[in-house]
Amino acid sequence: MVGRTGQIQDVEGSSVAHTLPELYRHVLERVASLEHLGLRGEALLIRRSAIREYSRAWDERAVARMTTIRIRAERVLDGVDRARSIVGPRPAALRSKPATRRSQPA
Repeated sequence: MVGRTGQIQDVEGSSVAHTLPELYRHVLERVASLEHLGLRGEALLIRRSAIREYSRAWDERAVARMTTIRIRAERVLDGVDRARSIVGPRPAALRSKPATRRSQPA
């Protein structure tokens, strides 16, 4: 629905410009809770999804997707869903430093 100011509004009358940042903050709070519980892989996946959605167009679909992300985080925190882990290369900051070669005396 479009309000008098031309902003897209949801059913309750709040604009998407108000709702989406609020949802994003809620997701980040849940991410912090996941990290506190040691579920860093799940926290990282949820954070990445939230950032991706927050960076896209702000419309009703973005609000719906962010709501889905928040619900996913809550379900993991409540023990309803299992936490996912990250499979694949570790972030560069966590990789061990490569071994250095020692020069051989000639």
